[in-house]
Amino acid sequence: MSDVEVPKSPLTWPVMVAVAVNLIPLIGVIFWGWSAFALIFLYWLENVVIGARTLASMIASGFSGVMNAFGALFVGGFFTLHYGLFCFVHGTFVVALFGGGMEGDSLFDLADTARALFAREPNLLIGFLSIVLWQAVTFVLFLLRGEARDANPMLLMAAPYPRIIVLHISIIFGGFLLMMLNQPVAGLVVLALMKASFDVAEAQGKGFQFGKPSSAEPEAR
Repeated sequence: MSDVEVPKSPLTWPVMVAVAVNLIPLIGVIFWGWSAFALIFLYWLENVVIGARTLASMIASGFSGVMNAFGALFVGGFFTLHYGLFCFVHGTFVVALFGGGMEGDSLFDLADTARALFAREPNLLIGFLSIVLWQAVTFVLFLLRGEARDANPMLLMAAPYPRIIVLHISIIFGGFLLMMLNQPVAGLVVLALMKASFDVAEAQGKGFQFGKPSSAEPEAR
């Protein structure tokens, strides 16, 4: 596939889209009355979508990049297992801390929890769809820019974790504090703004990049 010129400036449309996507949780908190659980669960769902994008990127790189297709499928299967388990444990932890009776028939049935939450707060679906759309656009850009040829599936496999660990430890502890303080709207806005700052930094190329070392680490020679 030939490369397509796509704007890469850190101050152009990727930052604008990151800001736009993160305005939806702010609107949800301020105008639609989202709870701390709705906000944090939406951010957990984003991890699942990022995992799906990562898997798709790994497979795409295997068909055109440094690892053959069989190797990429094998690494992708391993990623699905360990990332899926990581998200499951993380999601169960979020529901146990913040669910407040939204866990459905079982604390471990996260799909049922999601259905119940979307039924109670249908506007949450707008936030989820914006996340899916942005991750789909990011994947298409990954292909159009020819990055799949240079990406290593092993590096792609590790890419989601730094963001998840740093961001969600902050959000979970912040959300736990807000639960104790009866979920003031101002506190939820702070959580949403903190999440937005992570996404804007990532859009500027200052976060951990797919298939590349972080900006703080020199590339291996």
